[in-house]
Amino acid sequence: MGFPQHAVIVTAAGSSDRFNDKGQGVKKEYLSIDGHTVLYRSVVPFLQIPNCMAIIVTCPEGMESECAVALEDVFEQNIAPVIVVKGGKNRQESVFNALKMLISMDLPIEYVAIHDGARCYVSPSLIIRTLATATVFQGAVPCTPPTDALKQIDENGMVVGHIERSKTVAVQTPQIFHFPEIFLAHQKAMDNGQTYVDDTEIFTDFGQIVGVCEGERENKKITYIEDIPDAEKQIKEYLENLEKGKQSAQVAMDFHRAIDEVKQEQAKK
Repeated sequence: MGFPQHAVIVTAAGSSDRFNDKGQGVKKEYLSIDGHTVLYRSVVPFLQIPNCMAIIVTCPEGMESECAVALEDVFEQNIAPVIVVKGGKNRQESVFNALKMLISMDLPIEYVAIHDGARCYVSPSLIIRTLATATVFQGAVPCTPPTDALKQIDENGMVVGHIERSKTVAVQTPQIFHFPEIFLAHQKAMDNGQTYVDDTEIFTDFGQIVGVCEGERENKKITYIEDIPDAEKQIKEYLENLEKGKQSAQVAMDFHRAIDEVKQEQAKK
């Protein structure tokens, strides 16, 4: 049995609030680790999996150019088309926008992998393991056992319950689902007005089954500024380059405006 035809959604439309706790205003996915951006590292492993038909990357509105730069040379490969899609006001809406893009493309896909663009240590073996699990259960999520004691608290911050750790797991991405069932589940979720934590919650809430497979401790999510070496230096350079780019763009617009004004004056004569 070969690999099922599938597509990939990489979510990178968030505001990186926890990463930008000092008000830096920089997308963590666009910074680099060992010479490649976080976003690039989150996408490339999926290109190593056979029968990947398309990769959809979500990004904040107005940041399409920065997203394209952060993807480096992935647009140049001829394995699968990579398409940047405008995200929504939250992760749920961003994923739904990407799913609608896949529907419009009318691809012959059986499964969709949904991956967090900040999980840049994902391995091909983890993707394959999760995809194999999805073919059994129709949905799959990689998990790791929690290492800390888990407590339930109330709205006042008081411990009100003790959760049995052996019956809980910490979930990762990619989360992989049968298509178009995940699209239909998202469509229903958008209609009922409820906000969901992740895609497994949406999938199971609308009658589908999600199986678990073994995750990887290395598959951690970039969350805080200390998760990226020399992040502060990169942020400074990023903001400086962004400002230079804005200034250059303004000069170009002023130049073209001046040309248009000259042409208009000449036309009056």
